[in-house]
Amino acid sequence: MERHGANDPEGPPESVEDLPAAIAARVEGIVRAAEREAAAVQRDLAARREAAEAEAQRYLAEARRRADLLAGDRMQQLRELTGELVERAEATARQLEALLDALRRTVAALEMGPVDAEPTPAQGAAQTSSAGRRDVSAARLVAIEMAVAGRTRGEVDQHLRDAFDVDDTRALLDDVFGAVGSGPRPG
Repeated sequence: MERHGANDPEGPPESVEDLPAAIAARVEGIVRAAEREAAAVQRDLAARREAAEAEAQRYLAEARRRADLLAGDRMQQLRELTGELVERAEATARQLEALLDALRRTVAALEMGPVDAEPTPAQGAAQTSSAGRRDVSAARLVAIEMAVAGRTRGEVDQHLRDAFDVDDTRALLDDVFGAVGSGPRPG
């Protein structure tokens, strides 16, 4: 039976002198195997890193896509709400302008008064009581118009006293401006 000791790095050495060469060959085989294993581990890690980076990129792309869709939806909602607010504001402005025009026409008609012939005694009494109501109605319309124009309660009060000879303006001003607290009453 033939021994392959020194010639075969895997087998036992034939003599003690062959021992260092055999150990060196064995260590070299282990180192090569470890290097191959390390290279395989590095390839595996590189492949996993690439897969993880690709997954992260897909996740980020999907997150961006969802964020863009959400932002687009929010912008569309904002545009719609803004348009609706503008329409409402324009409608309110038109209504206010129409109200002011109606108030101006009413005040002008009330200031001109009716153009009738001499009233009969019965009509005279009825007209006297309706004239008082008309004066209050005209004063109320003027007060509303002045309040809408931005005049203060005091300015409106003074104008009503001067122009309509109204002694007690508190109730009328409360109707237009809202009731005043328990402080001093105007007039």
